[in-house]
Amino acid sequence: MAYRALVGCKFNKHIAMAMAALAWLPFQANADTTLSRIYQTRQIQLGYAPDKAPFSDLDEQKKPIGYAIDLCKTAVKDMGKQIGAEIQINWVRVDTKTRFDLMDVGRIDLLCADTTNTVERQKKYNFSYSFFVSGTRILMNKKYHVADINGLDGQRIAVIAGTTGASLVRYRVGRASIIAVKDLDEAWDLLENGKVDGIGYDDILLAERYARSKVAANQYDFLMDYVSVEPYGLMARKADKDLINMVNRSLSQLYFSKEIYRIYDRWFVNEARHIPVGHILREDFLTPNNYPAYP
Repeated sequence: MAYRALVGCKFNKHIAMAMAALAWLPFQANADTTLSRIYQTRQIQLGYAPDKAPFSDLDEQKKPIGYAIDLCKTAVKDMGKQIGAEIQINWVRVDTKTRFDLMDVGRIDLLCADTTNTVERQKKYNFSYSFFVSGTRILMNKKYHVADINGLDGQRIAVIAGTTGASLVRYRVGRASIIAVKDLDEAWDLLENGKVDGIGYDDILLAERYARSKVAANQYDFLMDYVSVEPYGLMARKADKDLINMVNRSLSQLYFSKEIYRIYDRWFVNEARHIPVGHILREDFLTPNNYPAYP
């Protein structure tokens, strides 16, 4: 079943509450697991990326900060509660090229960044419940009063040549005029000068670009549809089910207590950016899941 169909379902509130209660039943790690080693040594290796704001970054003191970092810290704190002792975090710097290799050789136990959960990656790794949903969406000038993809009829939509999103937009949006450009800066320049009516690209990057522009805050808006859906999760090795289950217990508590919204707003709704919780992510908070990216 497609991701949108799954997260678009109506869920029983009592089931969600039961999930929250089950999340904190007494938990005992199996012997010889990564979680057992963490409990025994009272140390954990967390991977962070120094240039993935607002998910993972460094502050002025060169300490890891970010949305994913906060979630990892909360999970580690909850692990400490299980054994009645503080667990020391050893931060390990990763990048796009090294993150999987460092995970494979045991240098990191949990990856705290903007890692997309995909079907292919699930063959080798465990992903936590989704904590953010990115994807290709279309940012449009509000003057057209278009709510979704089906309402597009002849509008000019810029896409970034060579990206996955470009081919998906071409496939999904049949009645629009697709204009390929080299990068987001060129697309934004065309949009601000009225030479295109919208841009189809990663929504988080579009929102970041919009926040830095001089355009009026109410001039553009995203269409409701996701052309693609890319859920982000905290990642562990495939064998470390105990660890990822413990992480999910922590995330469940944040979601059902609604504390997650305070953490989310700290990083996404502030002076630097204004990216409110989307409707798919809101469903994920109500009914935690680790569905992979679609398509």
